[in-house]
Amino acid sequence: MSEATSLLRLQEIDLSLMRLRKAADQLPQRAKVAAARAASKKVASELTKIVGQRKDVEIDLADLDERKAMLTDKVSEVQADASPGSDHRAAQDLELSLSSLAKKLEKVDFDTERLLEKLETVERAERNARGLAERLAAEEKAQTDAWREAAADITIQAKELTSERERIVATLSPELMGRYDEARKRFGGLAVETLEGNRPSACRVALQPSSFSDIRRSDSDITTCPYCRRILVVSREA
Repeated sequence: MSEATSLLRLQEIDLSLMRLRKAADQLPQRAKVAAARAASKKVASELTKIVGQRKDVEIDLADLDERKAMLTDKVSEVQADASPGSDHRAAQDLELSLSSLAKKLEKVDFDTERLLEKLETVERAERNARGLAERLAAEEKAQTDAWREAAADITIQAKELTSERERIVATLSPELMGRYDEARKRFGGLAVETLEGNRPSACRVALQPSSFSDIRRSDSDITTCPYCRRILVVSREA
């Protein structure tokens, strides 16, 4: 097989692979996979926020527990320091100190109760989010399996074409492959055209007589279109 023929076959393979990839992406299961994945990502983001809120509440509760222990110890200290038969002034000071500590303890208990209610709400939200995340993960797996099953024939064709492509590429010169890859990127896959009469098959711009004559007199089967700059195959075999 000549380089010109190999080049044209390479382009046929690449265009077929593009069509197969597009066909796989357009399977309805593919859209369902994408939807489940997007939903999972959103839930994961929300779960991260909820976990952060739970940890903040737990830290605040730990701080309140520590403060309550400190105040309780302080009450014990005040009571222990009270001397029996103290004068009226000392008794008043003791009562004021204990009253102040009692109010602070009451405030700690109130804040603790409020945070415990908040913790219960946050933990419920976390359980719901984790449950939803598990269901979405199962849905994504189910849709992915369904997509792969639906795309099985496409995958087989793609593997066969890819193997043939590798064999063809091995026969082409690095210089020609460089030109092909560059043109393929530039023209969205349609990198090679053939000469049909005096018109290149892709751009369809008729060659000037002088250009047509020069190309026909050339020893090379592969040249460049003077108009669109695609690779132009002019061999009779092509």
